[in-house]
Amino acid sequence: MKWSLSTAQKIRAGIALAIVFLLIIATNQIDSNHFSIVKKTLTTVYEDRILVKNYIYNISRLLDKKQKALRSESYSQLDSLNSASNDSIRSLINKFSKTYLTEQEAVHFQSLENSLNSLFNHEKQLNLEKIDDKLPTIDVIDNYYDRIYLDLDALSKIQIEESRRQIMQSNKSIDTSDLISRIEIGVLIFIGIMLQLLIFLKPLKIK
Repeated sequence: MKWSLSTAQKIRAGIALAIVFLLIIATNQIDSNHFSIVKKTLTTVYEDRILVKNYIYNISRLLDKKQKALRSESYSQLDSLNSASNDSIRSLINKFSKTYLTEQEAVHFQSLENSLNSLFNHEKQLNLEKIDDKLPTIDVIDNYYDRIYLDLDALSKIQIEESRRQIMQSNKSIDTSDLISRIEIGVLIFIGIMLQLLIFLKPLKIK
């Protein structure tokens, strides 16, 4: 026996399949959007938070090295050490400035830049042969270091807070995508059942 569909059944089947096709396209677009959010979050966490955390760490190490050298009794190499360290710090600051800064982060970053510039300028004015812990110049430099470390600590905490916020946003996007996928499966099952009924059930004839 040859099995075939009537014209009406073919039309209904075409409409049902078109609905399924449009549903799949729509859900794929939604999934793609959520995937883009997750991808952007991962990039942001790495470039604007993890790398920045490393910049802060390296700046702190360089400053600590400079400060210890200033306290030592040997000043012959201090000028060259300051010059090399300051160049490295400026390079790190330049990289830092090109990352995304929150409003609060921008305030601490500007303060950090100002304090570093003041420190560098003050270092140029020092007579290194006369440096002594009792002289005011040491206290002035220590004040610059104290302010710099305060800003570095604040910036470091911001990296942790922003990383946590970005990860939470990413997890929320993943959860939403997962929920939509489950709804999509349910809808497709429902449409499949309805498709069977529309195609194979013959319409009732009213006498």
